[in-house]
Amino acid sequence: MSNNTKQKLGLFSCILMAIGSIIGASIFATTPVAIKIVGGNGVVLGFILAAVVVVLRTIPELIMMAALPANGASYMYLTRLVHPLLGALDAFNELMVGVMKIATMALTFSTYFAMLVPQIPPQLVAAAVCIVFTIISCYGIKASALVQNISVAVLLVALGIFIFGGLGAATVSFGEVITTTVELSALWAAMGIMHGSLIGANALIYAAEEVEDPGRNIPIAFAVSTGLTAVLYAIMAYICVAVMPMWWEIDNLATVAGKFLPQALLFFFITGGALLAVVTSVNSAMLMFSRINFSAARDGLFPYSVCKTNKYNAPYVSLWLIAVIAVFFILGGFDLDDVVKITTIPGLLLSPILFIGVFTINKHYPNCYKNSFIKTPHWLNCVLSAVAMVVCFTLGYYVIFQMRPHNWIAMIVYYAAAVVFTAWRVSYIKKTEGVNLFEKMKSTYQPWEEREEAAKAALGEKAVK
Repeated sequence: MSNNTKQKLGLFSCILMAIGSIIGASIFATTPVAIKIVGGNGVVLGFILAAVVVVLRTIPELIMMAALPANGASYMYLTRLVHPLLGALDAFNELMVGVMKIATMALTFSTYFAMLVPQIPPQLVAAAVCIVFTIISCYGIKASALVQNISVAVLLVALGIFIFGGLGAATVSFGEVITTTVELSALWAAMGIMHGSLIGANALIYAAEEVEDPGRNIPIAFAVSTGLTAVLYAIMAYICVAVMPMWWEIDNLATVAGKFLPQALLFFFITGGALLAVVTSVNSAMLMFSRINFSAARDGLFPYSVCKTNKYNAPYVSLWLIAVIAVFFILGGFDLDDVVKITTIPGLLLSPILFIGVFTINKHYPNCYKNSFIKTPHWLNCVLSAVAMVVCFTLGYYVIFQMRPHNWIAMIVYYAAAVVFTAWRVSYIKKTEGVNLFEKMKSTYQPWEEREEAAKAALGEKAVK
């Protein structure tokens, strides 16, 4: 993909992109689900702890990105720093997670859209959303950033109306919500669901080569956006249970808002909040997951056509691949609850394999690692990565028990198909190119080699001074 600096995002755009990526459809989709799992008394604490999980989970990615920025980050780190087989697993994992996340956003959009125009079938609305925002993404990262900036501004106003209106209508004090005993297993399960609504800022990591000075700007954008939205979400969660103490009746945030907002402001909350949240979420999801597909296709794991780009430097084939599969799931009858759970499990149980790269990066690219914007010692990075792995596996274990039989069947069929496809692809590449696909997947990435030489020179100059 092109390295034209005019097409790259600066720090301010990164922060807005990250905020919009987090404050997206997930908060509208996951809050009611989480409340029903943990109860009204545990949801505020759940969001606060979920933010800690997000930070822990993202630190390993930030450590590797700050040293070795690359589009399709997780796939690139696993194939080059760990083992191609794990990279292949990640590529298929992220393909499914990306598709299901976009399906989640589109289904959430249709749920709120139905409140305004109930005559149109929700599944058709959700499918249309996937297509429209795929088209937007095909105009490149600058176009996506422009849409994101405008949408975030309106979105924050809408959420501000919800918060200030809700505080005035609260019937339960904040102290009552956070001091009541909570069942630990339910809290862990809810956190497993909720952390997904706070993890959007890591989308920038997967398009790092399209960001100015990514090793510095992306960690800053992540810290600012995650901190602000964690506080915002905790307040919104409190308002939900404070306005509706019978929390089991909460089916979406519009139900809560309808308790205290006049009709005009409720309409704005739905259109400027829930509906615009989908715009910000889909933009970032398309940005993130299309780049992973792009990197895997460039190596040959996926068909080479998937890494084709257009004049806007957008991987349009990868974008449309995601959209088509998402529409298939939507029209296939997967409801919102199914999609949230199916998305969460692979992310928690399989994504932690990425963290292994932190343990090996100093051996492969010692100068890039030492010259990184993030200066924490290697032993601490390893400890934090180990903790992140344990937390993710623990949350995944508790979320497993929220799954239903048809959720399991869908996941098993998918990964079995991935194994069959990979075996065929290895044979095909060997026959047509005469090379081992896994050897090709772990081959040297030239931009990293150049970065390593530049870091070596920079460290030499510092030593002389």
